[in-house]
Amino acid sequence: MKKMNRREFLTLTGASVALLALAACGGAPSTPVAPAGSKEAKVLEAIKKYRAAAGVKEPLALDNGLKPAAELVVKIAKGEMKFDEEAMKALAKAEVGYDGVCAPIGIAFDKDTGNMMPVCVYSEDAEKMAQNLPLQLDEGAKASLSSPAITLVNIKTFELSGVTYWVALIAESKK
Repeated sequence: MKKMNRREFLTLTGASVALLALAACGGAPSTPVAPAGSKEAKVLEAIKKYRAAAGVKEPLALDNGLKPAAELVVKIAKGEMKFDEEAMKALAKAEVGYDGVCAPIGIAFDKDTGNMMPVCVYSEDAEKMAQNLPLQLDEGAKASLSSPAITLVNIKTFELSGVTYWVALIAESKK
């Protein structure tokens, strides 16, 4: 282990005190942040670019409370769970505590099979994902993502048949 000199010790101590003071006064971030460079961070960036192009200035924050519902949406998109009355009840239960939860973003009804299927393909280029969103979403999803009332999101990425897709669950606020 490397020995710490006095200057390094004082710098780290000062930074620790500042962070503790910030947390004590409520200044610490209350919503999770997607790890930089993660797929979820890229999708969040794409959604923010899409919203900015639509004239939406209100911030969009990642919310882990929506994670159970987003995980159910992944199961539906992968065909592991039918989108039926049972699935809708499970989603409603997973969304308890939130106002204005919109239909899941990233899945669409397949008229040929009667199943839900993923439609939002992941790319390392957030700009391209933002540009492709209008081509991948129905009018309801476009309107939901463009709503200034939407402030919370949870994003999941997954593999299916060698392709990486993403889905998102968005809400207006917590109750």
